[in-house]
Amino acid sequence: MSADLIDPADLDRAVQVLRGMAYQHRLHILMVLRAGEATPAQLSEVVPAHPTAISHHLRHLADAGLVQRRRQGRRVYYALPSESTGKLIDDLLDFVTGGGGRRSGAAHR
Repeated sequence: MSADLIDPADLDRAVQVLRGMAYQHRLHILMVLRAGEATPAQLSEVVPAHPTAISHHLRHLADAGLVQRRRQGRRVYYALPSESTGKLIDDLLDFVTGGGGRRSGAAHR
């Protein structure tokens, strides 16, 4: 296999996505958002982090293209931008659990 087959821009994007997910709280946020959109306040009820930290992680996830924002009045809702993002989360969890699905109820709602 030739290294020429891989576009360097695609490699850079993959690294950006992996860096965006590379924190426990960020991955937990993504797992919760797999069940549907949520506000930072709702996420802070499930993810064991201070609301300020949740907002910080959401900014990084948005910068990596892993979440999208929607404003409704004074509230901001976050969601996964596509089904492929959800599949990425599911595949990662299957990889680390050996397909055994050892997931808590909080991430599965």
